[in-house]
Order: sequence, then C-alpha cells, then structure tokens
Amino acid sequence: MMGSAANVRTFLAKLDEASRDGAVRELDLILSFVRSRVPGLKAIDITSRGYWYEQFRRAAFDFDSNSVRPYFPYKQVEAGVLSTAARLFKIEFRPSTAAGWHPAVSVFEVYEEGAHVGRFYLDMHPREGKDKWFSAAPIVSGVRGGVLPEAALICNFPAGDENDPGLLQYSDVVTYFHEFGHLMHAILGGRTEWVGLSGFATEGDFIEVPSQMLEEFFRDEKLLQSFAKHYQTGEALPSETIKKMKLAGAFGRADWVRTQLYYTTLSLDLHDQDPAGLDLDATTKKLYQSLQPWTWLEGNRMYASFGHLTGYSSNYYTYAFDKVIALDFFGQFDADDLLGCDAGRRYRELVLEQGGSRPGREMVRDFLGRDEEFSAFTNWLNEEFEAELAAT
Repeated sequence: MMGSAANVRTFLAKLDEASRDGAVRELDLILSFVRSRVPGLKAIDITSRGYWYEQFRRAAFDFDSNSVRPYFPYKQVEAGVLSTAARLFKIEFRPSTAAGWHPAVSVFEVYEEGAHVGRFYLDMHPREGKDKWFSAAPIVSGVRGGVLPEAALICNFPAGDENDPGLLQYSDVVTYFHEFGHLMHAILGGRTEWVGLSGFATEGDFIEVPSQMLEEFFRDEKLLQSFAKHYQTGEALPSETIKKMKLAGAFGRADWVRTQLYYTTLSLDLHDQDPAGLDLDATTKKLYQSLQPWTWLEGNRMYASFGHLTGYSSNYYTYAFDKVIALDFFGQFDADDLLGCDAGRRYRELVLEQGGSRPGREMVRDFLGRDEEFSAFTNWLNEEFEAELAAT
C-alpha cells in the first residue's frame, strides 16, 4: 500500500509530529513521579522504564492490572470473544466433531444462515514442544464454490483446570481479540475465486488492520461487562474499575508510538542503505537517542533479538500504519450499538470478504469513502490526557 520508501518517511514524519507533545508530557509526569520517590534522579534508563510506568499507573489511576484478573477466567473470555464476533459478523460457531492435532485443540464449524462456510481450530494453551508465541495461521485456503477455508489460532494463554480458573491479564484479552480478528479475516475472506488471494493474503502493510480494529471492541464497557464476570461471585466488572483500567491502559500511548517510530525507522534505515558501510551498533544507538528519552544502555544490541527486522524487513511501519487505518475504521461504528449497526455488515462485505482480491487502498476507500485520516489516531493518542491524570 505504501508504495515507496519516501512515502514511508512521510508517514513517519506524521507519527513523529502526532506523538511528540504527548511524549514530552508523559516524560514530565513520569520524572516528577520518580523524583518524588528517588530525590535527585536526573534520568531513567532503558531497563527501568517499564517498572516506573507500571508504578505510576498504580498510583495515578489506583489501578493494578492484577486486580481485574478474577474477571477474566479463560473460558469466559473465549465465550465472550466468540459471542462478539458471531454477533458482529452475523455468523454462528458450532463445536465440531472434527479431530484436532492434540486433545487440547478445540474445533469449531462456522455457519452463515445455516450454510457451512468454514472451520477453525483453537490451540490456545502452552505445552511442551509447542510454539510459545501468539499467532493466526491459515490451514486450508478456501476457494469460492469449492474448498471451505480453515484456519487456526496458536496461543499460550493460561489453561486452568478444576482447581485453577486460568485467569488472564486484561492485556491477554486484548491479544485474544487481536488474533481473532486475523482468524475472521482468514475465514470470511476465504471465498475468493483464486486460492492465492484467499483469506488474509493482502498486501503486507494491510494485514494488521482487521486484527487491530477488533481490539477496539474490548474497550466498550457494555460489551466487556457481558463476559467479564468474577469467577467466584459472578459479579460483572464494575464500571468504575473499567474506567480506571481504560485510563491506565491509555497512559503510555505516546511512548508506544515513539517506540514504534524507533523500530520502524531502524527497519527502514537498515534496508535502505549500502550494507558495506553500515555500522549496526552506531546506527541503532544514534537512532535510539534521537527518538527515546530513556538513557541508552551501552552494549545494547537489540537488533539481534528484533525478529521482525528480518520477518518484516523494511516494512515494520505496518503496525503503526494499520493502527491509523484500524482506528479510522472503528470510528465508523455506532458507539451505542457496536454489534448491531450497519457498519459491521459493510466492514465484512467491503473489507474482510475481499480477502486479498482487492488492493488495500481500494478497500479503505470503499469502506470510508476516502483515504484514512489521522484524526481518530490523534484522538486515541491523546485519550490518556483527557482526565488530566489523577497524579497531577
């Protein structure tokens, strides 16, 4: 979709502009908080950043992420995600008698108005020898009028047992929605004429749109309370707790964008130069210090563990670019009727069902009636400052 390295750099400049002021405000808040506990501290290093952000969230929002875990036992979350997707996309999920590749794998058939349209596998819990990451994978690429699509989620959420409900962090629930967005793209986009364009075989810089769009549904209070119930009492997650959770979750978005900007610029720079004159250590450090306020750790060779640096090569911008599109897409849904409004039908027909048969740029214009805009992203980015933070 992006078309050229020059267009990527233009996009990165917009990201820089959109996040710069928020990042400064975040840093001021964090430094003020830390200095109240460690007098005389002049800077925070890269290894302490995560710790102090979490401590600030707990103090500023009276919220500890562990406090909501009792409302997210795995089985309830799974049921909530499936119910949300079924209502949104007007489809039905039925447990299948088909065999999975392991007893722990759940299999579901997908139906639309009584017609069988696909199958998916949920391999959701860790075990020895299994991939430790979270991902969606096509298994059978569907073809219109011929082969039904099949896909799988490979995740590592707590399983639980008769003595353990398998409590998830709220970030785990967001991840579940994210990966299920990929899964629905694979199934609903699996009825194209050509197998090579089936499912989520889109341009690489469009593929994260459906997953990031579905994440946003987790932030809806009414939807969340439909399945977030205390595993012992059955009490729904209180509205006041949801408010605190959302504010705490929003804090740090500017820093997230700046980090994405760092990764994205690094991935582009390392693939947009003559490798003969490339100094990985010098390039990484210089770029980090130009974009991040946290003290650099000498000897840091993050590029050695940056898996997307080879997986996405120069195209790591995909996550931030698709976030802009996904938030613009989500903004088309009726906030008072997310699952019942007409945007769900239009999104399914104009985006998901197209698979890779239409260019991403055309799908964006078909659904929005225009190209994506930064306004929804900017509003999302500044949401953390709406209440001016209890700590200030």
